[in-house]
Amino acid sequence: MDISPDTPTPQLLPGLGPDATLLFVHAHPDDESIATGATMAAYAAAGARVVLLTCTRGELGEVIPPELGHLEIGRELRLPDEPGMHDAGGPGPRAAADGTGLARERERELGAALVALGVTEHVWLGQGATAPAAGPVVFRDSGMQWGPDGRAMAADTVLDGSLSRTPLSELAALAAQLIRALRPDALVTYAPDGGYGHPDHVRAHQLSMAALELAAHPGGAGSGTLSDGTRADGWRVPRVFAIVSDRPERPLGEGVPRIAVDGNVAAKTAAMRAHRTQITVEGSRYALSDGVRKDISGTEEFIEVLRAPAGGIAAGSIATGGAGAGGDEPGQVAVEGPVGATVCQ
Repeated sequence: MDISPDTPTPQLLPGLGPDATLLFVHAHPDDESIATGATMAAYAAAGARVVLLTCTRGELGEVIPPELGHLEIGRELRLPDEPGMHDAGGPGPRAAADGTGLARERERELGAALVALGVTEHVWLGQGATAPAAGPVVFRDSGMQWGPDGRAMAADTVLDGSLSRTPLSELAALAAQLIRALRPDALVTYAPDGGYGHPDHVRAHQLSMAALELAAHPGGAGSGTLSDGTRADGWRVPRVFAIVSDRPERPLGEGVPRIAVDGNVAAKTAAMRAHRTQITVEGSRYALSDGVRKDISGTEEFIEVLRAPAGGIAAGSIATGGAGAGGDEPGQVAVEGPVGATVCQ
């Protein structure tokens, strides 16, 4: 994706130019486009190395298009124009969806979105460079429900193998492998509350913070190897950024500086449109399954996470805790690629 002479020069993250390597960590397909798509596209167009780590395939998501409604788990009622179909997509009596079909569809959608963003490197957590020694593993969408305060919270039933039920030490070790091999200049992920409380977003923040500390030291869990089989040395990521999560019920603390990136809104819009099971895009506005229309913005805001020189989180930085995810261990910081993308190995 080239920047034409008529395209305004993007405002990027401070100190991170076209020669930087950036690792973005997200929970589900579509999160990368909604929250950081303009930033990812601006960096990719500038020539930076942009890598996306996606933790789950979002198989418990709601489905917007009626013709794909058969992919949604637990969807019993259907509109008059929704044909009965199998989860695999064939005509005939509808079989109960188990999430496999939606996972495949969202993999395809993510591949198309990454093409729109100009991002060519992608990893699923548990696959490729983040696969455990015993072999590749898939982490399931944890699901969610809306709490009485209007924020997402853990579902009543969370299945084994879900991201939020997997021990934090296990997840962090896998992400640390990628950090050691990639040696990024910056990592970008959610704030401690995951933006709106979704357990997988909270877990993505937690595993990112814990992985940063593991990756900084050679040996032990998360040591990782390079593609040629040699062991990767420890790598301390110089810069860490959290996506701004500023809501009326949980405002930012006073004096916390915001960093605004004016990115590529056209690429972000195209990427959001690719996630058709999750997002409806009309012109410069979009809606999720709730039908509430919002403007698509090319300006995305971040907070820099300050880290102590020898590891850990510096005093005065944003907190690294967060409710909604289980499996934390004492002493931990509470904290195959799709079509069109190359998997980091």
